[in-house]
Amino acid sequence: MLSRPAFRPPLGQLLASRCGPALLALCGLLLLLAYGGAAAALTLDQSSPGPLGRAAQLFVEDGSPLPVEAALALQRQGRFRPGEAAVPKFGIGARPVWLHLQVDNRDASPQPRTLVVGVPWIDRLDVHVLRDGQPVASWRAGDAEVDRLHPVAGIGFVFEHDFAPGVTELLLRAETDDPLVLPVELLAPAESVAALRGSDHRYGLLYGYFLALIAYNAMLYVGLRERSHLDYAIYLGAFVLTNLAYSGHGYAWLWPDFPGLQRYVILVLMVLFCCAGLRFASRFLELKRRAPGLHRMARWMVRCGLGLIALAVLAGSQAAAALVAFGGVLVVSVTMVGLGVWSVARGQVAARYFLAAALAAMAGAMITAMAVWRGLPFSSVAFHVAELGVALEGTLLALALAYRMRQLRLARAQAEALARIDPLTGLLNRRAFMEQAAPTWSTAVRSARPLAVMLVDLDHFKRINDSHGHAVGDRVLVEVGATLAGVCRGGDLCARWGGEEFIILLPETGVEQAMHLAERLRRRIESLVVHEAGQRVPLSASMGIAGRDHQADLEALIREADGWLYRAKETGRGRVCAPLALGFEIGT
Repeated sequence: MLSRPAFRPPLGQLLASRCGPALLALCGLLLLLAYGGAAAALTLDQSSPGPLGRAAQLFVEDGSPLPVEAALALQRQGRFRPGEAAVPKFGIGARPVWLHLQVDNRDASPQPRTLVVGVPWIDRLDVHVLRDGQPVASWRAGDAEVDRLHPVAGIGFVFEHDFAPGVTELLLRAETDDPLVLPVELLAPAESVAALRGSDHRYGLLYGYFLALIAYNAMLYVGLRERSHLDYAIYLGAFVLTNLAYSGHGYAWLWPDFPGLQRYVILVLMVLFCCAGLRFASRFLELKRRAPGLHRMARWMVRCGLGLIALAVLAGSQAAAALVAFGGVLVVSVTMVGLGVWSVARGQVAARYFLAAALAAMAGAMITAMAVWRGLPFSSVAFHVAELGVALEGTLLALALAYRMRQLRLARAQAEALARIDPLTGLLNRRAFMEQAAPTWSTAVRSARPLAVMLVDLDHFKRINDSHGHAVGDRVLVEVGATLAGVCRGGDLCARWGGEEFIILLPETGVEQAMHLAERLRRRIESLVVHEAGQRVPLSASMGIAGRDHQADLEALIREADGWLYRAKETGRGRVCAPLALGFEIGT
């Protein structure tokens, strides 16, 4: 006989009987976490607690715009979620966001506070102050319409209110296609004044520094016609304009009546700043000459950036323009560092400064872009790091340009020096001799001081070249040049006059003294030992000397010395000829 199975209650009933109290408590906790409940009211203190995102509740619209009554009803129903960050961020092209905040004034008298939303690019920002669910004050702000309150330059959107004793609610609605960031603060009057003063000082210092760099490099370009200085001035100018736009100074000072311009000007200027940076990098690193492929890549990036931002603006897509601008900042920052690394690896010394500058700018730009867009928490420091990075970059690039200008000046000086030096013997060439001898001649004429010129010509030099080759002839010229330079005194000028001829200018020297010096030189030249194929190459020189007397100019004195040199060759070579009081004498 089968027995009836024992009764088993349903699983749900069993769980309810054994775990009912715990389950009810857990469900209540989950519901509280899901709907957020009512956040604790913020107590007004003497000082600001900083950004208030964690003390607020947030709601993202998913349909048509809500009136304030509907948004407040949703908050009462627990549809707002607690803030998870001190500064809530929602990205580019986000849906409009509502922010609810309760403020508790426990004093017996009203407390003045300044509500600050610390970014200036929100298109529409509606602020409502409520007491017992009823509006007591409201503001319409933003940069999308002329009749809305404009942001305060360098601060953001500012609203002043006297908070009555008790609990006051703040309900904000923010809408923008730019990166939606809500750094909300309540500042005491003294803090508000200090924030405004600090902003004025910071931006005054920043703009003054950059304007000085721009003016300096513009003047250098005008004076030197070096395009790197012009490109650098344009690059800095693009940053200043970009900063004026995203800090709110541009909308406050330059285009307050053009909200349509304000919608896109920040994003367009960000792209122009990137393009100016690539143009400067390409010219400063000489990519066109050193790396044509990289030069073409930089030009392609510039055209691509300009084309994409133009398409976004023409299409009326602010979100697309924001993606182009912020993506461009990140891509160009990495590209600039890559170009710096490439140039340093190939031995460009000035590129070391460029690389350090690019790293500073990249770090600043990426930190600010990621703080505003995504990747890093937003903070006032992170928001302004780009300014610090570009300021450091500007300093390093100024040093790089100064170093490069110094190198160019040294190279130019070396080129000029080489143009004045005979490359074979290392002596002055003919042009340099005449330039340096002219002041010495003028001084001797004015002061009626003695001056002599000696011309030296190697005998039978063509025979040496024909018999032993031009290499031996060059060795002979080098040895003779070194001998002449070694005998000359500190104030004498020695040069290669041309071919196998040399010239020496002897200040404070009469003809007789010059003849003794010439004879000593002649003997030294004859004693020079130059071997070729085991044989000694015989050397001798003829010399002509003329002293300053009645000659009209230095050229006349040199012609006279040349005449005495010709006389020395006519009378047998290997001798010195010069005029004396009674005519001339041939030295052997």
